[in-house]
Amino acid sequence: MCSKAPAFFLEPALHLSYHIPMLSPLRIGPGIYVVAGPDLTDGRDALAYLIEDAGELALVDAGAGPSYTRILDLIRAAGYDPSALRFIVATHNHIDHIGSLASFVRDFDPIIVAHGLDATAIESADPVRTAARWYGIELAPVKVAMKLEGRIHRLVLGDSELVCLHAPGHTPGSLVVYLDREGRRYLFGQDIHGPFEAMFDSDLDAWRASMRILIDLKADVLCEGHYGVYHGADRVAEFIQGFLDRQSG
Repeated sequence: MCSKAPAFFLEPALHLSYHIPMLSPLRIGPGIYVVAGPDLTDGRDALAYLIEDAGELALVDAGAGPSYTRILDLIRAAGYDPSALRFIVATHNHIDHIGSLASFVRDFDPIIVAHGLDATAIESADPVRTAARWYGIELAPVKVAMKLEGRIHRLVLGDSELVCLHAPGHTPGSLVVYLDREGRRYLFGQDIHGPFEAMFDSDLDAWRASMRILIDLKADVLCEGHYGVYHGADRVAEFIQGFLDRQSG
């Protein structure tokens, strides 16, 4: 989530063809698309990313809830059937990332994946820890079928492997996901920027350690939750380091 609505931007070369309203999802790599976000679906949505492999689908996050049917339209516009959804990874427990989970489970029954430290707030629809009260949206509780523990977990999607890393700081159970495809590493690093609030049990020291781990991944593409898509390992590292520098001391 963001403490205020950020300026939404993407890789400049991509932004030239990014109009409002967007009639199709934004392709950022082979089988990888943006299917939710302020310019695509609803101003309250964090970016959500669709990944396809061998006919199986995964979502990294799922928007705030009101745009659920629009997200389905964009999945279909990418050429895929939402019934092929195998996983939805909830990168953390804030409503702009999890609001549509209950609708997806009702209609398609994907496996909801989250870290155990954030799962309680998701399952109880805690209005404070999920920030639902901030957004003025009623959140439906949803069962987290796969509660991750420890630092690393690997999900098999078709012939690919989605690596889920525990990256605490913004929330205790924050996750990032990365995928290696065709010689490039795609990092889905939602809410790298924070914010950090006591009500969310944020931990700046843990966040700093997490960000250093992300830099060490040497990702070629960063897919962030509010600030868009960055191409190039140097730009990815600079983006993360820039937020570390802001929170130094």
